[in-house]
Amino acid sequence: MKMLLGLVKPTSGRASLLGTDVGAADFTHALRRTGALIEAPALYERLSARKNLELQALALGIAVDKKRIDELLELVDLSGRAKDKAGGYSLGMKQRLGIAVGLIGNPEIVVLDEPANGLDPAGIVEIRELLRRLPAMGTTVLVSSHQLAEVQQACDGLVVLAEGRLIAQGTTEEILRSHQTNAFIVRVDPVETSLIGHRLSNLDVNVIDEATGLVSVSLPDGWDGRTLNQALVAEDIFAFELAPEKVSLEEAFLTMTHPTATPALNGAAHVH
Repeated sequence: MKMLLGLVKPTSGRASLLGTDVGAADFTHALRRTGALIEAPALYERLSARKNLELQALALGIAVDKKRIDELLELVDLSGRAKDKAGGYSLGMKQRLGIAVGLIGNPEIVVLDEPANGLDPAGIVEIRELLRRLPAMGTTVLVSSHQLAEVQQACDGLVVLAEGRLIAQGTTEEILRSHQTNAFIVRVDPVETSLIGHRLSNLDVNVIDEATGLVSVSLPDGWDGRTLNQALVAEDIFAFELAPEKVSLEEAFLTMTHPTATPALNGAAHVH
């Protein structure tokens, strides 16, 4: 991401931003159409949120528009704290103000590196909701994050990298669907948990939690939830719940990289 923004020079290859090669003579025009927050936001902590936005507008050489600043403060839910010094903000509030600073120039794309890094659960939810609001304004968001659960909830498209190499690209739905198994999670009466494997001996049954009667059943080709339910009823087993086993992005990511890997590799995603 630093290379895309011209902050780091690539040792080889090429990169482009909004159709313009990084380092080209007219690259500054692409940068003016781009907003960014790389790691921690660079804020004037002794100044208010409003003053921070005004100074960023002046730095970009654009007119200080009070209406635009009011809109951004409302967008990032800081209208009520607009006059407070940024140094007194929580980490989540600083992140939101940093995103507002990146949006002051009405960019076509916003590049965010780990925008929820170090936030508490409430702060993470705030950033997630903000990311979902930006596309409605016509702004594409490119996010790099290791928090795959948040990526799964917030992003429409994914680019998955492992050791600097592209290993998957597509919509979030496509990537999750490609790792979906033909397995169902079934919840039965706990007293039936030990019986279900014997009665469905032709199926691959794994007990998840015997105390709650939760089991996973892998279906053969041609079977679906209706077929499974009929098989259960035929064996006098009546399920309380029966649903396809959903694969999380974290599980799919680990499958794509290495079965024993930990979720500490790189990923990027975009919201559009």
